Amino acid sequence: MSITTVANVPGFSWSYSVLKNYETCPRRYYAYNVARDVTEPESEAIKHGHAVHAAFEARVKKGTPLPLGMGMHEPILAKLADAPGEIHTEQKLGLSSSFAPTGFHGANVWFRIVLDYANVREDGTATVIDYKTGRPSEDMTQMELSAATLFAHDKRVQRVKAALLFVEHEQIERAEFVRSQTTEIWSHVLPRVRQVIEARQRQDYPPRPGGLCRRYCAVISCPFHGR
Repeated sequence: MSITTVANVPGFSWSYSVLKNYETCPRRYYAYNVARDVTEPESEAIKHGHAVHAAFEARVKKGTPLPLGMGMHEPILAKLADAPGEIHTEQKLGLSSSFAPTGFHGANVWFRIVLDYANVREDGTATVIDYKTGRPSEDMTQMELSAATLFAHDKRVQRVKAALLFVEHEQIERAEFVRSQTTEIWSHVLPRVRQVIEARQRQDYPPRPGGLCRRYCAVISCPFHGR
């Protein structure tokens, strides 16, 4: 499969979270990401996630002590902060629809991703970690995309050691990718992205009722809201 270009629609861009939002419920995706007439309520879980990411970034980037209640994470963050290599925190990267590197807010940005922690060593190996405050999952799609995007942006990187760090569960899911797998990575993900693009082209966003409807979706105009 060629990954030199992909069909697109004007104004379309996506991220891993946007893709997951569509796959969870196209109607929810439309409200949150297309019409943008609904804003995600800032729940306590979301506030906690933001606080964890801010505290972890400050600890790794500036050496700022962790807030009260987060001290149990000091050993791993100290290790990340002291690791040899070129360290980045909350690194914002973008790709165009031809998979070329571009700015996160560039006029031609097609895909966006934020790397919570990235470390590029002189031997061409990079470590990429995403901090998760939710329930553990073995889905490594986000880390596949992290690796593919880093390969595009940094020609030095030949290997990416990726991990999802589930901070509330003391669990880590790991994967490793090499540059030659870039086409394979996109072949996994692009069929899913094409479904979103085709929905945009058709302007068709049917609701997909599920566990979020009762308590975790703000699309009150949906017939399944609260049910």
